[in-house]
Amino acid sequence: MRRDIFIGDVHGCLEELDELLERLAPAAGDRLFFVGDLVDRGPDSVGAIRRVRELLEAHPGSAVVMGNHEEKVLRFRERNRPLPEWGADATDADWAFLDEMPLFVRVPECAALMVHGGIFPRFFEAHGELGELATSWRKDRGKRAERLRRFLRVRQVNDRGDMVHLDDTARAADHWSDLYDGREGFAFYGHDPQLDPPEPRRSPHALGLDTGCCFGGRLTAAIVAEGSTPRDAELVSVAARAQYAEPRRVHEE
Repeated sequence: MRRDIFIGDVHGCLEELDELLERLAPAAGDRLFFVGDLVDRGPDSVGAIRRVRELLEAHPGSAVVMGNHEEKVLRFRERNRPLPEWGADATDADWAFLDEMPLFVRVPECAALMVHGGIFPRFFEAHGELGELATSWRKDRGKRAERLRRFLRVRQVNDRGDMVHLDDTARAADHWSDLYDGREGFAFYGHDPQLDPPEPRRSPHALGLDTGCCFGGRLTAAIVAEGSTPRDAELVSVAARAQYAEPRRVHEE
């Protein structure tokens, strides 16, 4: 019986990822889906990239979406801005892997959608359904393209249903996932670390899998067995071996 396994933000925590994989014991036919932010903050970003590359090759149908940290480092590299230390060890194949990550992935077999940050009401009001994603989505221009790129970073939304930045102290906001109506499928996402306690964030039509491993929390996977629904997903997690970074409470680039 095939399993679809969704894994939260790795952030360079390779040892924790390997421990989680040991517990999950992916078999032939299983598919693995990563919600983005493989890199930064933890001790081995390049190792995390390469482990996920190996997994996607070994398990056909698996996928990873781009996180805001992948998008940021690609943008800095393209603009010749300083890169994190791990960037010096990344090969051309590693960079190509990051550059090819999509913004979202549909998993129709379990009626799911995977995205890093989230999707917000204002996008649907202005543009309707998501439709197909152009490979040029990172650099396309126009209001729709700009709103699509906010899927990398959105957490809170305002009363107009649009993204609110973390450093907007005057906001009155709701979490996007609490307003999402499930029209594009059950959403698995990351980006918003849950630390107190380090458990996934549940909403009627979404599950947040960032349980703050890089901050000393846990690395979490949600397993959807063939024939079951995302709401029935089994959760498996492992504890961080250390706190590698301090949580940030301000908007990131």
